[in-house]
Amino acid sequence: MFKEIAHTKIYLQILEQIKENIIRGNLKSGDRLPSERQWAEQLGVSRATIREAIRALEMIGLVVCQQGEGNFIAENFEDTLTQPLTIMFWLSNGQLSEVQELRRALETEAAKLAAKKMTPERFASLEKICDAIETETDETVRAELDKRFHYEIALASENRMIRNVLQSSATLIEALIKDIRIAILDDPDRGPVIDTQHRHILNALKAKEPLNAAFAMSQHMDLIDGFVAGLEIDEH
Repeated sequence: MFKEIAHTKIYLQILEQIKENIIRGNLKSGDRLPSERQWAEQLGVSRATIREAIRALEMIGLVVCQQGEGNFIAENFEDTLTQPLTIMFWLSNGQLSEVQELRRALETEAAKLAAKKMTPERFASLEKICDAIETETDETVRAELDKRFHYEIALASENRMIRNVLQSSATLIEALIKDIRIAILDDPDRGPVIDTQHRHILNALKAKEPLNAAFAMSQHMDLIDGFVAGLEIDEH
């Protein structure tokens, strides 16, 4: 399955071979990788080199190391994009508005796809969340429910790339602006509008109207855009 490689940039070459094996169907999420000894023998490098390569692959989220069990191809990649996205944000002197623009694009497309693929079960789950948001008085709980609402729409899109990148961008915004969801929901000008906008999104999803769902989500993002823009002005 694996072949001997040169000693330069070992982890990149191992990464390439893992990718090739995934493409060929030899490896899939959750599969156990060879032991350090087996891998070292197969690839013609030292165990210390393999250990260093595995550590690098673990850092980028491709490999999961389980003490006493071995090394495995990761099964869950939702959290692996957040750290690289955060580093890229700081290194490029990113603006909050840029991250929000990315989130806006993904949220709008997710709503469109979700409308096409909406099922009664998914709608019931989203409606239950909407009902809970409207009756909850604790802003912290409302913020968590709001997060779940958007995540459920991303799941309903059935597009794993959109879901994973969207989750990472949302996590980055929440890391940069602590309690941003609570702040928006508690805002006297924007907070009361949230519930209505959620209902408009929900109605479009129920009717399986992709364009209306995208429009409703776009209007919802307009509100968040304004909040983020206000924060950037305050920083300057």
